[in-house]
Amino acid sequence: MKKFLNSFEDGVCAIILFVMLILTFVNVIARYILLASLPFIEELNCVGLMVLSIVGAATATKRGAHLGLSVITDLLPKAAQNVIALICDLLSAVFCAAIIYLGYQYVQNQFTNNVLSMGMSWPVWLYGIWLPIGAAVLFIRQVQLAIRTFITTIHSGKEETA
Repeated sequence: MKKFLNSFEDGVCAIILFVMLILTFVNVIARYILLASLPFIEELNCVGLMVLSIVGAATATKRGAHLGLSVITDLLPKAAQNVIALICDLLSAVFCAAIIYLGYQYVQNQFTNNVLSMGMSWPVWLYGIWLPIGAAVLFIRQVQLAIRTFITTIHSGKEETA
């Protein structure tokens, strides 16, 4: 499961970025030849950016690459830093769960009301479905990070008492 998830995140990000690059290049060429941009390309790039953002956030969580403000926590003992990191990880997981729930409701509403996109007249839920999917991947990563932080907290607590 872990290998699949790692490959899924990295693969989705790479494919979306490559497709967005090609589409943007085609749109720039179209602007010079047709003297107008192609609206469906802008629509697809918008969706790609949304998917890339949420799946990229999961990839950053996997690699521990999220930025954090640690001015105050750096002044605390290591055990307290770990406890605060664990609380932040758990709150992030709760936030992801809320995105999953609300994203699902949003997509369900789009599907029920048969909302169509302006550029290509495709069902908008085809785009929106990536929000709860990406949030689910991010949720899994946040839970994994919370478990890692919990284990680190326990180990640092044992070292301090020894």
